[in-house]
Amino acid sequence: MRGPYKRWTLLAAFAAILVVAFLSLTRGRTPVANAVAMTFVGYTNDPNHHSRFALFSVSNQAPYAVRWRDRWAEVEGKREHNAITVNPSLPGLPREPALKAGGSFQLAVGEPLSLYDSESGRWRFAMLYAPYSWRERWFDFSVRHKLPLRLGPVTLVDARRLRSPSNDVTVTTAWLTK
Repeated sequence: MRGPYKRWTLLAAFAAILVVAFLSLTRGRTPVANAVAMTFVGYTNDPNHHSRFALFSVSNQAPYAVRWRDRWAEVEGKREHNAITVNPSLPGLPREPALKAGGSFQLAVGEPLSLYDSESGRWRFAMLYAPYSWRERWFDFSVRHKLPLRLGPVTLVDARRLRSPSNDVTVTTAWLTK
C-alpha cells in the first residue's frame, strides 16, 4: 500500500512544480506600444448601398498574442468616440477575441456619420488591445463555460485588475479625409 501512495505523492509534487514554473514563465507581459500595426489599404463601397468603407489591415507584430478590447472611430475636432459601422458582406472583426503572434486580418470600417458635421472632414480608426495572458485566457474560458472566478476566499482571476487601463494600448490609423 505504501508504494502507490508514494508514487501519487511524487506525481502530485512534480505536477505542482510544473504549474508553478509555467505560471512564473508566463506572467503578464507589459504591453508594447508598437505591437499592433494598422495600415490603411484603400476604400471600398458597400455592394448594396452607396456607403464608403475604409479597408484596414491589422497585424500583430509582438511575440505574444494580443486581445482586442474595443474599437471606435474618431472625428477630428470632436471629443466623443463613434461606434464603427460594419457590413456583414465586407471583412470584419474575427470571431476570436485574440490575435496570435504574427497574425493579421482585414477590417472594413464605414465612415462615421458625424464626419459630415465636422469642419475638418478628417477621421481615423482606433483599437484598444492588451497582451493575451494566461489570466485573460482563463477569464474568457470561465465566462464562456460559466465557471466561478472565485473559490471562497481565493480569487482565481481578478476581472477588475485585468480590465485596468494600465494594461491597455491604443493604436490609431493616420487621419483620413472624406
